[in-house]
Amino acid sequence: MSMDDLPPPLLLEILNRISDSTDLARCRLASKTLKSLSYEVRSLTLICSFDRYLRSRSPDSKTLTTPFKSIVKKNLLYLSKTLESVSVSIEKPFCDSFEYDDGEDEYDDLHLTSVDFVSQWLPEVGERLRSLSISDFWIQSCWRKSEVLALISACCDNSLLNLELKNAWLSVEGLKLMPMLTSLTLEFIRLDDEDLNKVNECFPSLQILNLIGVGGFREPKIHLLQLKTCHWTVSNAPLCLAIHAPKLIDLTLKCVKPKVLVLKAPLLSVLDLSIEKPSYDIDVDRFLNLKSLRIESSDPRTLVRLFPDGRTVEKLVLEAPKQADLFELREMVDFESLMSTFPNVVTVVMGPWIYVELEKSFECEDPAVRFGWKRLKKLTVYLVLSELEVTCSFISFVFDRCSALSDVAMLIHSDVIDDIKNRLISKCLCDWPRVGWRWECGKKDRKIRGFATVSNPALLSAISIDKESRG
Repeated sequence: MSMDDLPPPLLLEILNRISDSTDLARCRLASKTLKSLSYEVRSLTLICSFDRYLRSRSPDSKTLTTPFKSIVKKNLLYLSKTLESVSVSIEKPFCDSFEYDDGEDEYDDLHLTSVDFVSQWLPEVGERLRSLSISDFWIQSCWRKSEVLALISACCDNSLLNLELKNAWLSVEGLKLMPMLTSLTLEFIRLDDEDLNKVNECFPSLQILNLIGVGGFREPKIHLLQLKTCHWTVSNAPLCLAIHAPKLIDLTLKCVKPKVLVLKAPLLSVLDLSIEKPSYDIDVDRFLNLKSLRIESSDPRTLVRLFPDGRTVEKLVLEAPKQADLFELREMVDFESLMSTFPNVVTVVMGPWIYVELEKSFECEDPAVRFGWKRLKKLTVYLVLSELEVTCSFISFVFDRCSALSDVAMLIHSDVIDDIKNRLISKCLCDWPRVGWRWECGKKDRKIRGFATVSNPALLSAISIDKESRG
């Protein structure tokens, strides 16, 4: 059976899933049926490859290379009657033009948020467009302020649901109300405080907001009544940072050191909070629905104190900054405080330097205190193994207070000698044979969001065999 034998609706669905217009063009050459159906696709992705960029700069090939903007315009106008989703981007948006010693790039051939460029095709497709994504070429866009937001709001105000703009300097001048928009992503965008206020005003129905590396703020405020998911990475150190979102459920917030932090989101269920140096002027709601909490800070104790109602938390992740910043750590939270603040956790992850400090502090704990994590089932820790006996004692201390613990994952840093690793592993397997143990060896500076690459496969194979032999 050939492709032409497939039902046209199925063929069209296949064409709609093609992620690059170059492949779509190849399909047009394969058969008349595919060529005909290719002009009915609902989604189109156009990417300027790095190879095309180099050819457009080379004296030997620049006159033979079709300008990327011409390709975009031609494709979009051909498909203007069917398109619902458009994505236009550069393969390497932050590459420099050093290859040909251009110095500062004064071209505008890849300035994709240029109003002059977007106005050539958006009015034709905007009426039906439900999703629009433009990722600009930073070296050309960072010094040109664009009013493309106003153009988008004029052409797509009653249809667009999802908008994504990256790598540009944007103006909100002329921006109109877009009541249908529910998802907005601004990534590596230059804005000012008053611009963010305009976003709050003109996008009242937003349910998803991603502000990644958006700079220029002094006192930014998000005030969106329908917002449910927010990822906000603040690239500078604002004086005051505020979020007012009564329906917010999932928040990832990463900032440096705001002098004031206001967080009014009483329905939060998932919170990922990363503040390098938190101030003491923090105003937050009582989070009575919080299920998952991740804290990354050089002062975790200050942030832990923000959650006096931590009984609802079931997943807890604690991480300190990278090793180079260890000397800046302030008072660390102790183990008993964690257990009393978050008594019902089921999963706990401890980053390397959090674990080191907890291990140091546990010797001061009152052995008569039997309070623990009775529901804890899964524990992930990242070991430095400075003193084997202390580590073994601390592990025993944890197991004495976590009777339901059944799944333990440990990452041992690669600079720990094999003899110490083997002694720790043997003791754990012997003393707690019913626990499901997982071991990995990696570098000190690995982030805890995923395991490091195994650096000693032979050791891990021996562990697996030993574990299997024990049943």
